[in-house]
Amino acid sequence: MTHQTDNPDDPKIPRFHVAVDVVALTIKRNLLQVAVVRRDNPMSCIIDKSTGIASEVPRKPTDYALPGGQVKWQNENLIDAARRELAEETGIELSRDDLVQIGAYGDVGRDPRSGRTVSVAFVAFNAEFATPFAGSDAASAQFIDVVEVLAEPNRLEFDHSRIIREAISRVRDLMERTPIALKFCEEEFTLSDLRHVYEVIFHAAYNEDADALRYADRIRSDDALTGGREFEERMQLLSRTILESKTMFSMDSPEPLRSLGSVGFSSKRTSSRESEVVDKLQRVLKDEYRRSEAVSTRNPDSARANLKISLDAANFSRKATAIEGFIEEIPESTRSSASGTGKPAQLYRKGKAKKLDPPLVVQRRPTKPAKRPAK
Repeated sequence: MTHQTDNPDDPKIPRFHVAVDVVALTIKRNLLQVAVVRRDNPMSCIIDKSTGIASEVPRKPTDYALPGGQVKWQNENLIDAARRELAEETGIELSRDDLVQIGAYGDVGRDPRSGRTVSVAFVAFNAEFATPFAGSDAASAQFIDVVEVLAEPNRLEFDHSRIIREAISRVRDLMERTPIALKFCEEEFTLSDLRHVYEVIFHAAYNEDADALRYADRIRSDDALTGGREFEERMQLLSRTILESKTMFSMDSPEPLRSLGSVGFSSKRTSSRESEVVDKLQRVLKDEYRRSEAVSTRNPDSARANLKISLDAANFSRKATAIEGFIEEIPESTRSSASGTGKPAQLYRKGKAKKLDPPLVVQRRPTKPAKRPAK
């Protein structure tokens, strides 16, 4: 048997790489969104739909990829590699429990670069991603509507479109068998709040065989009328400005303070006070964003409001309350209806169950065929 060195650069060893990709999903403005990055490379790795083989082509501004990269072969396990890559590329920091493995992707031709790469994909589904603040506003990353990023002229590199669709399928399974949907509810919530999460995720727009462009066109028209995208970009800019101010005010980062000259702060007490002001401004900004988000999706005629299924309220209530430990009723605690005229809704809080038994099964809705323009 021929002895092989442990040196990964040895030309005698086949270049076989192990990588990780992370699908960070959230619900924002009534739609499912995913974190994507733009790679710093003049060439994109795009799969030809007819052959299933990827090739390197000149990069376009509409080319995106999932956060990810190669595992450090010396001393890094898969889940730690996924956490590291996500933090480095998006600023999002997660615990090991936040990530769920989807599967391995290693088809020949998925990556045209030297050697062969097998990627292990993970999914994270979290409400904390839902505002354009903190980690999610890294310059190289952004959250985009799933139907938008999967639709032309946008292109996803490698087999990342397939990974996103299969990650959504995995999240749907988790929602039926675990209390993961409660991440998107406040500490006290109504059954309508909880049902809304299921109604968004199980829409046919997110089926593996869905024509994303069919739905993206509607959302694009909606955003053009409401200015929703421009508003979000302005909020991101304000958030970055506020966070940069906090860095300058921090005494733990003296270099930025020195650059301020006479404007710099001389006491730690002053720095702490300024930092508190920055934190308050950020909270106000988040509250305003959530308020505006709620208003923008309240119109029943909007494309965003309609991109969800309609579950029978009574049937959903029976299923949810029958699962031991899923949710707990808060005695003598109700919330007025949004219209102010309906019957007040009972409030609930998260239970202690880690698994749903029996599962909260949601019937899958078939994908409708795309409507083709008349000739």
